[in-house]
Formats: sequence, C-alpha cells, structure tokens
Amino acid sequence: MLTVLNRQRITVGVLSNDMPFSCPFWDDERNEKLENFDDTYTVTIPAEHEMAEHIHEGNYILFEDEQAKLRLFRIYEAENGLNMQGRYIKATAENAFIYDLNATIISNKVLTDIRADMALEYILQQTGWSIGKREFVGQIRTIEFADNITAQAGLQQVISEYKAEIDAYVESFGGQIINYKFDLVDERGNNTAKRFEYARDIQGLKRITTDKTMYTALIPIGKDGLTIKSVNDGLNYIYDDEANWLYNDGREYLKGVITKDTITNAQALKDWAQLELEKVNHPLSTYEVDVILLAEMLGYEPHQVTLGDTVRVVDLDMDITLSARIIEKTTSFSDPSKNKVVLGDYIELENVTPLAIWELQAQIEEAKKQIEETKTWKVELFSTSGSTFKNNVGTTQLIARVYDGKTNITNSIERGDFIWEKINNDGTHDLVWEDAQIGVGNVVNISGEDVFINATIRCSVNQGSEASILMINEGQGYLFAELPREFPAGVEVNLSVMQCAQIDVQNGYIYWSQEYYGSKKSKVGGQQSYNIYRTTLDGTFVDMMWVLGGGHGTMFGVDTSSGEAHIWSYYVTPLPQAEKAIAMFKYVPFKEQFYDDSMAFKLEAPDGFRVTYDQTSEYVVMSPGVSNLTINVCKKSDLFAGRIAPLYTFRTKDCGFTTTLYTLQGMHVMFPYAYLSAGGNFTGADKNQLWCWDMVSNSLVYHHVFQQKYYPVQGSTNECEGAYPFLDANGKRMMQLNLGQGDGGKRYNRIYVMPEERMMDDDN
Repeated sequence: MLTVLNRQRITVGVLSNDMPFSCPFWDDERNEKLENFDDTYTVTIPAEHEMAEHIHEGNYILFEDEQAKLRLFRIYEAENGLNMQGRYIKATAENAFIYDLNATIISNKVLTDIRADMALEYILQQTGWSIGKREFVGQIRTIEFADNITAQAGLQQVISEYKAEIDAYVESFGGQIINYKFDLVDERGNNTAKRFEYARDIQGLKRITTDKTMYTALIPIGKDGLTIKSVNDGLNYIYDDEANWLYNDGREYLKGVITKDTITNAQALKDWAQLELEKVNHPLSTYEVDVILLAEMLGYEPHQVTLGDTVRVVDLDMDITLSARIIEKTTSFSDPSKNKVVLGDYIELENVTPLAIWELQAQIEEAKKQIEETKTWKVELFSTSGSTFKNNVGTTQLIARVYDGKTNITNSIERGDFIWEKINNDGTHDLVWEDAQIGVGNVVNISGEDVFINATIRCSVNQGSEASILMINEGQGYLFAELPREFPAGVEVNLSVMQCAQIDVQNGYIYWSQEYYGSKKSKVGGQQSYNIYRTTLDGTFVDMMWVLGGGHGTMFGVDTSSGEAHIWSYYVTPLPQAEKAIAMFKYVPFKEQFYDDSMAFKLEAPDGFRVTYDQTSEYVVMSPGVSNLTINVCKKSDLFAGRIAPLYTFRTKDCGFTTTLYTLQGMHVMFPYAYLSAGGNFTGADKNQLWCWDMVSNSLVYHHVFQQKYYPVQGSTNECEGAYPFLDANGKRMMQLNLGQGDGGKRYNRIYVMPEERMMDDDN
C-alpha cells in the first residue's frame, strides 16, 4: 500500500492493488543507490481515478519498505499520457530529504576537532531533520563548510570526509509524520553470508582487468588551488615506489591529478590523496555481474537483501569468489519480478575448497621442511556456520588453518598430514569417523549428529599442536554465588534484579550492580543511578557504594591493574547539561560517587552508551547506539589522552544480534573475542543466549542458547543479566551466567559458571 500526502504532508488517500475500491497502481519502481545516496521512486495510476488529482508535483508518497522503515518521497514530475491501455499518470519522486536539504542554505563555518555526528547536526539544524541512530565513524577532524552551500552539499561533504553512510526515513504516529530521521553509520547493511551462485542467481559473470586508469603518483588540488607542498617536503604529489617498480618497471611515475574543492586543509588534502592513491596504484579488475534478485518472491524469503549488504559471488567454474556490496537496488511492489541489485566494492576472496587448497603443489616440500625444522606453528579451526546445532540437526564445515607465527601456511601442507579426531564423551575415539577423514585435507563436513553428547572434534598436523572449536560446556556448570537478600543493619537494601556482576578472582571479590531507587537520587536531580555491592566469592556481603548519575548499571568494568579496584562506567554529566560520558573511579566503600573531580578519569563521549573493561588486554570497550549497536574497543591510554580512537570496531548485527528480536543484557571482551549476551527468559523468542565474535578475523566463533534444564526456575523472572568469560584461579577459561530470577520483592540474583572449552556442544 502507498499513502499519498499533499504539500502540507497530510494524508489525502491511498494506492493499493489489494484493497477493494482503492486506486490501483503499476510499473512502480524504487531505485536506491549507495553512491550519493540517490533514492527515487516512480509509479503509474489510471488518469480516470479520483486519486489522479493528487498525483502531481509537490505532493508526497509514503510507504514502508522491507526494513519496516517509512520512506517519504516528494513528487517532482507528473507525466500525463495515453497508451493502448488508456490514459495514465506517471509520477516520478525522490526521497524527501533531498528536497528538504536542497531547500536549506548553510553559512560558512569552520568546526574544529569534531565528530561526524556533530558536523551532521550543524548542517541539519534548519532542515527539520535530525539524527536517529549514530555510530562512531571516521576520525575526529576539522571540517569547513563553504559560504552559501545547500545542506545537501554539506551532507555529501560530511559523508565523504568521514567515510560515513546515511539512511533517511520518517516516523509517524496516529497517521501523522512526527519525526524526520537520519541514521549515521559506518556502513549500511549486513554481512549476510548470502551467496549468489552461478546457474542459479547469476546469469553472467566476467572479469575485466585494465591499467589505463592506473597511477603511481597523484597530484591533489584542494579549494582555491590548495596543494600539499607545505606538509609534504615541498612536493606537490604523493607516490608509491613499490607500485611503480612492480607495475611500471621503476620508470618515471605515472602521475594523475585529483581535485576536491571542499578541502581547505593541506594535511587533510594529503590524507585524502593517500586514500585515493591506494585505489589506483595497481591494474584495476572490475566484475560485471547480472543478478536475479530472489527476495520477496514466493518461496525465496531467505534470499532477501537490502542496500549496503555484503554478499558472496561464487562461480566455481571460473574459480572466482568475491565479496561484494549491494550498491544499488531496484524494488517494485506491483511486480516483484523486476527486483534486482547491482553489486560493487568487490574484493576477490580465496576459494576455501580442497581443490583450491591443494593446487599449490610446488610449495609442499618446502612447507614440510619448515614444519620439521620448527614447531612454532599452530592449528586453528574455523566453522563456516558457527557451532550451533538445535536438536542435533544442522551442518557446517570445519576448516583447519595452520600458522607459522603469523604466516598462514595451510596451502603448503599435504592432505594426508592433517589428522582429524572425534572423541566421544566417555573419552573413546570414533574410529569409523576418523578413518573416513584420512586424506581429506584441512576441510571436513560436520553434522549435529557427529557431535551428539558433547563429542570433541580435533585436528593436528604431523603430530603437532592441535585445536578445536571454542564452545561452552553447559552440562558442567554449577551455582557459583548468590547475592544475599539480607544485609547488615544500616545498609540500604535493594531487592531489585541485578544488572551486572563482575568476578575478580585475583582479589577474591564479586561486584554486583542494581539500579538504585532510593532517596539519594534527589542529589542528581532524579537521574538514573545504581549501587554496587561487593561480596566475597561465596556471596558474603563486604561493602557497597552508590554511583549517582551513572545510569542503571547495565554494564560496568572492574580494573585492578593499579593494585586497587577502579570501576569503568557510563555516566551522565550534572544537570542541566546532562551529557553522556564515560568515567573511571576508585571503588570506595559506602561512598556516594558523583561525576566530579574525585574521579581518576572522565570524558564526555556521547557514543559511549555502555562501558566495560578487558583487564587481560587493558582495553576499554564501549557500545554506542541502542538499536544499531556497534562495539568499539579502545586503548585505555588513548582515552586518558582524551582520544576515542577504536582499535577494533564491529556491528552486532554482523554476528546475528538485533535489538528488534533480542534484549541486550551484557557485552564484554576477552581479546580477541567479544561477547554479547541477551534474553528475557529460557523460553519464547527472546531466549537467554550468547554470541562470541572474533574481532580479528571478523567471524562468528559460536552462538549459544542457554538451556533451562540446568537452572532451577524461580518465579516469573529467569532473565540473563549478562554472560562473560573470566579466568579462574588456575588460569582456566570459564563462562559466568548472571541470572536474575524470582518476582518483585523476592529476587534471586545468582551467578552460574561453566567451562568455556574447545569442544562442540550438542544442546544448542
């Protein structure tokens, strides 16, 4: 259904092919592109229908797309025509944000050392549009807007200089548009693992390689003839000697000229030129792919893709596997067979198949010699479909990768040198399965039945080191501690559900947080606050403190690197500003902690919505946003220097987590793994569960759904309040499940722990 609005953006009618007596439509087509974020829509209706009087320039069309977002389009052209079917009106429209921003002029402004969202807020201030979800994108930088440019030109400048992407939509209530929003993200779409395969989705695939657009040096020119001489040792060009020797035999540089009149700073101009040189310093391969988009057609719902998604293009006949993004998408409501996509931003990947792996015969003997001479190599296992099997059903491929130090030498090892083992729960080997894997190489197929009853799959090479899948052994879990429900006299009691619990094995404490509802909140104007209880490892009360204005305690981190316990926490600055911030402060028994100079560290950082700490690597972990969550991992030293410069960043939706389905309960990092925990109960759609993500390889390690049979149910609440790894006194990896149970006034806040071992779990 399409809703038609007048110039005042008030609904005047609908177009529908399903509702009786409604105005029908045909030949509709939405075309959206990542480049410049072009977004247009065309639709045709019968000219004789009464709705035809509303289909003219200046009016609007509103509809909900496949992401359940409302898109508003302004009609800028209406064509009246006649064909064999009769008289018609064809409307051509563009996303309303384009019109609104082009109708707004912004004045010259130099914004110094700002984030992308602050720059976007400046250009949007007179447009009626505002920022919805925001991610930390690009780097903090200085940006200058020229005199009397449109807000649309300013938007293009921001997304170009910060390498950001936007998504424009509206929100409505009671049939009226109430909000005009921009999501500011590092990259739109999801890494879907959707595969376009030859002879099914792909009609044609060819690769064209050319060096006609190759340059080994670039001369950048900015606004008013600005050059980079002042920041580049007097040279007005940058160069790449390695590329010049490799592709140009070391002759005189192949120079090109690039211009960008929005850049007014020499260093920024040089930085931009360096990025551009990396794109053109080699022969360029382009891939032409014709794709039949199967989304939304009957029987093909799993194939739905959205603009910005990352997909795989596979043609084993040509031995080509590509990572590509959906850079353009065409959608039709009246005729889904017209749906199509254009793929771009190609990255050629190595086909991980036995054939591709073992074709490098020339390197085999050298690799074997290297393995015999040194045992510094290691074996790691990767599962193509994670490690989750429900009811023992499911399949995956296990891929063994062999590293000599940091060098991947997998491709140089003979097939027969990979030794696969399947160890049953009673310690015996499945000899039939193991014999079937002899000589198969580094890739084996695994089913849910293969790992029934906690079987362990292992791989070794020439009797060397071995590895297996990292997974939770929930069957060996046990109750570790419980937050007491009775406290010493004089201690302000809070019987609500805990929000977080952190185990400090080295010093023998557990730190528990609960949202604070008492009278002390009046000291921070009623802002959300929490208290921290400290107990021994068996749950015996020791002391507590209040974190006033620190949110409701959904996450925090414990830092004992100085010899004393410090807390990393989200915070809200004092009223009336009430800005978001992050802070570190010393744990002081029975102290009322405010956002003040008593803190060891504080920094206003609106992107730091949740905060925790990885003591093993001294990384501070922050998750900006709510519905479009992103995890940022920063050095503690960078934060103390006043810089938010993430070393690692990933979006939670890449690993399968989305807030439209799940309730985020916790986030933690034990580098290189990041952990996201969610859930509201052991049953229902929002189950208690955990995702483990490898931030280095950007891949899912496992997805675990906690099973109710291991935990005594208490009352109506049995809610995961975070699941985090920690090292026990012997240095063994353990997983803690913080479980909030019971009912109002009778809460059971418990921590269960279980091994996080290298094994496959049959219960998930």
